[in-house]
Amino acid sequence: MAVTVVDAPITTADAYPGAITVSGTATGLIVAVGHSVGFGDASGPSSVSMGGQSLTQIGVAEGAASSGHDVSLSFWALNETKIAAASNTTLSFSGGNQTGIAAAYFTVAGSVDVETLSASGNISTGTTGSVSLARSADSLTFACSLHDSASLGFSNLANPAEDSEITATNIDFVYGVEADTARTVDFTWDNLSSRNNSTLALSITASGAASPTVSAADDITSEGDTAEFTLSGNSAAPVSATLNGTSVGTLTLVSGSTYSYTAPLIADDGTADLVISVDSTTASTVISYANSYPYELVTHGEPDANSAFFDTAFATDGPVEWGVVTDFDSGVVVVDWAAMDAAEDELNDIALHSTEVAAGESTATLKYFVPESGATGTFQATATVDGTDETAPTISSASVPTAGNNIAVQMSESMQVGASGSGGWTISLAGVSVSSAVVDGTDDTIINLTPSRTLTDEDTLTIGYTQPGAGFQDLAATPNDLATFSGQAVTNNSTQQPPDVTGPVTQSVGVPTAGTYATGDDLSFTVNWDEAVTVAGTPALNLDIGGMSRQADYVSGSGSAALVFTYTVQAGDEDDSGIAVSSLTLEGGTLQDASSNNATLTLNSVGDTSGVLVDGVAPVISINALTTTDATPVVTGSAEDADSLVLDLEGVDITHSSSYNITPSAGSWSQQLPELALGEYLMTLTGVDSAGNETFVTAALNVVESVATSPRGLFQPLFRSLSGSVNQTLFR
Repeated sequence: MAVTVVDAPITTADAYPGAITVSGTATGLIVAVGHSVGFGDASGPSSVSMGGQSLTQIGVAEGAASSGHDVSLSFWALNETKIAAASNTTLSFSGGNQTGIAAAYFTVAGSVDVETLSASGNISTGTTGSVSLARSADSLTFACSLHDSASLGFSNLANPAEDSEITATNIDFVYGVEADTARTVDFTWDNLSSRNNSTLALSITASGAASPTVSAADDITSEGDTAEFTLSGNSAAPVSATLNGTSVGTLTLVSGSTYSYTAPLIADDGTADLVISVDSTTASTVISYANSYPYELVTHGEPDANSAFFDTAFATDGPVEWGVVTDFDSGVVVVDWAAMDAAEDELNDIALHSTEVAAGESTATLKYFVPESGATGTFQATATVDGTDETAPTISSASVPTAGNNIAVQMSESMQVGASGSGGWTISLAGVSVSSAVVDGTDDTIINLTPSRTLTDEDTLTIGYTQPGAGFQDLAATPNDLATFSGQAVTNNSTQQPPDVTGPVTQSVGVPTAGTYATGDDLSFTVNWDEAVTVAGTPALNLDIGGMSRQADYVSGSGSAALVFTYTVQAGDEDDSGIAVSSLTLEGGTLQDASSNNATLTLNSVGDTSGVLVDGVAPVISINALTTTDATPVVTGSAEDADSLVLDLEGVDITHSSSYNITPSAGSWSQQLPELALGEYLMTLTGVDSAGNETFVTAALNVVESVATSPRGLFQPLFRSLSGSVNQTLFR
């Protein structure tokens, strides 16, 4: 947006409050209000507004003129605030005391950035100041004002250079400079010897004019096309335009900012830079570009005698673009020009990319363009077809059907087997050969190869052929033989599975639940395989139980992938640290899959057996035999590792035959019996340990009326009173 500086004085007859009508729209505003009165009692406005929005006072400068008049200049700003567009925007002043001459000066711009305001009551020649600009903008405008009672208004000067010192040679001026980065501007005031007792103000506005751009542009499909482009943000018409540096010539106005041009012939690189000179700068974009020369001759060597380029010179070693103006008669020959270009065969025999249709002669006209020099021209190539088939048959494709028992080789034409036979075919698979090769009886463009084994869905293969002489050949009057080749890809559509040659492998071994197992308990193991296993005989899992070798025999699961093995704990087995599974052995049997492959006996991922304990040892207990006159005797014995005891009593006193549950303590036990009749009883003690192992012992209990003593016992007191000799004599 251009910067507008307006000098709008308030006349002597006007007094505050007052108003000035301003045209236009502003997003930022600086207002400098100055007045001079002869009696020293004047004051500036107390408020200023524009478009109904208040401005803020940002500075004031005052001084005394030589006549004694007061000189006052106040500064007001409305920054970055949008004022609605209006044909008559009112700048209003209110308050203050004004009876003398007054003037208001204001600047309207797209954006206002007030950095520094400086003022002095007495400005002499050489007064300097500095303004620091912290913001970046496309352009900056400096509006500097010097006022006294004799001079009002602004004068415009030419733009100074960037970062140059600003020297004031007029009373009031406006400078505009480019500023794309932050900068500091210094200024010096000159020729002010007659301007004593004046006031000074400096305001800065920043505004950015949009750079021109290309908003739309046509792609080029061929040289000579009429193409258009549209500019935006430009203030003048474009001067010129180029495509990849080549002038497009005259630009014609279509409408608005849209112009047309005729596309020049340039090298076809797929894209081109469209550069437009406008407003003393350039605007550019990238468009798609294609010319009418679709092919490119890159290598310049000596062409074959039967080449389309034979005896044609282009006077350059650089690339030459070319195209077909008039093609050969398709009734005589068809040339695949694109394939010839892609294979870089332009200088080779044109027959490599030709299909002969019928005997005859035809001429094609070709054109060329040399980007290096801009030279263009045409030349001709002639093709003669004599009607003789001299083209050797070729393979179009090869594939294996789902059954995997054949390789169908699709040929370019009908085939037969010559005098040298059907040999010479090979298959890239190790150990696989071609058993036979024949022309298909229904479609003679197919050769069927029979492999020595069925091909599976896992086979990746190629085929080859060594010409045995007059082997496979076409049906021409003079047959053309299939040439020797190798590495022909084969599409494998077989759904056949390869033979199973791998035996079953264990995946894991399931073990018994952690706990203590007693005599008679079963330890069950499950061996899991990667496929179903058929069992013959009785294979076994070898176990280590307390250092003793034991075997868990196969019991079930044949025909599945989970085989169960079981061992029954025997009396005497004991392992308090956890059993171990050591190996799997056949024991004269077999473990095989459905293809009779023997299983690998290595055990993988055996479960944790550290908590599988075995206690097959019965507890040790005892019962003390007793003969007593006590009719209610107490019987005793040892319990050692038994956890529970049961005492059974049987005898003459049938009414007292009974069982007693006894809890052992500290390895022993005792039991008070009820009153018993005289007689002999059988005591049976059964003990069970924590694993459930059980044992029993028996002893006799005799309840008697008295207990007999020996004669020696009866006379012992007497004997003790006798002398030793008498004692010995009595017992001889």
